[in-house]
Amino acid sequence: MKSATCRILLVEDDKLDQMAFSRFVESQQLPYDCTIAASYKLAAEILANNHFDLVISDYNLGDGTALDVLKLTGKTPVILITGQGDEAVAVKAWQAGIYDYLVKDLEHNYLQTLPITVENAIRYTKVAEQAQLLSAAVMSTSECIYIADLEDKFIFVNSAFCKTYGYQREEIIGKNANILWIGTTPTVQTRSVFRTSFGAGDAKIGFYHRRKDGSIFPVSISRSIVKDEKQNNIAVVGIVRDITELIQIEDRIRALNERLRQDTRVMS
Repeated sequence: MKSATCRILLVEDDKLDQMAFSRFVESQQLPYDCTIAASYKLAAEILANNHFDLVISDYNLGDGTALDVLKLTGKTPVILITGQGDEAVAVKAWQAGIYDYLVKDLEHNYLQTLPITVENAIRYTKVAEQAQLLSAAVMSTSECIYIADLEDKFIFVNSAFCKTYGYQREEIIGKNANILWIGTTPTVQTRSVFRTSFGAGDAKIGFYHRRKDGSIFPVSISRSIVKDEKQNNIAVVGIVRDITELIQIEDRIRALNERLRQDTRVMS
């Protein structure tokens, strides 16, 4: 926010408030590229043909309200400007999806909080976009991904996990991860540990898991601890790979090798 220019649409029908806003941005040398719409109708025309990082709108616009403007903004965050004593309006706006609101006063002191409010709105939007992108990536990958709490209870599973194990998401959330293992408690015996090859010279440990229908299949598992900003453990992320096809290939290779050894003994 300190270096990048933020494109802002101000929807305000009061000339004095428009001037006060413009003077404040100029005097504080804020990195804003501001466009002003004096009515809801004009705001609608501008939004139809332009992209903005943020919309700031007075609540009462004569030919509409900030809630009408909100319907035109899509994912662009909207900050409401409302008069003193209009807390009910602010609550209604929050419920509709307004990011934040500023309470207008005659001396325009509310503008002093504008920079931090704008910066928070932009930062929140970027974080939300990144979270949405990450969620879409995790949900669409073919690898089974889950997140469990420190008690090993599932708090998230992706679509591939549900498809592989045969559970609906609501059936598995809150369940202990032990439900996947062959035994009640995962031990060396109940996990049926085995070694498998993932390429030339790359041997790894595999396990057997149980699907909802009771069928058993081989998997490889990678688990990582999730830490908070204070480096406290808060969750576990697991990536599970169905290696049935790999095991079948290994079995065929072993069978061929055994046949070759037998043929070699016969020939000798």
